[in-house]
Amino acid sequence: MFGTNKTCMNLNPEILNIGLDFSMEFGENWLKPINQRLLNKFPNLNLVELEKYNSVCKEVNNIANDFVYDNPAKNEKELTFIEFSKFENFMLQNFSWISKENLKRLYNQSCYYAYK
Repeated sequence: MFGTNKTCMNLNPEILNIGLDFSMEFGENWLKPINQRLLNKFPNLNLVELEKYNSVCKEVNNIANDFVYDNPAKNEKELTFIEFSKFENFMLQNFSWISKENLKRLYNQSCYYAYK
C-alpha cells in the first residue's frame, strides 16, 4: 500500500487531511485530481509532492471503499454495513493520520458506494 503509515512519514498530516477532504468532494470536482486545489492552498508544494498527496488520497478512498464493500454485515431483513468502529480501526491501523471528521465522511461515502 502506497499510503500506509510507513510511506506517509514524509508527508504532512494536515495537508493529507485537507487533500483527503478535497478528494471526497462531490459536484464539479468529483473524482478529479486534487493537485491544483492543494497547490492553491499550499503554493510552496512542488509537482512531485502534489502527485504524492493525490496518490495517497486516491488510495485511501479506494481502500476504504473496498473494505466496506468486502465486509458487509447482513441481518435477516436488509443489507447493513460494517460497524463504524471496525472501519475506523482498520483505517487507522493503515493511515493513522486520518482525522475523525474525514473518517466519518469516508465511512459514509464508502457505505454509499457499496450500496450502489
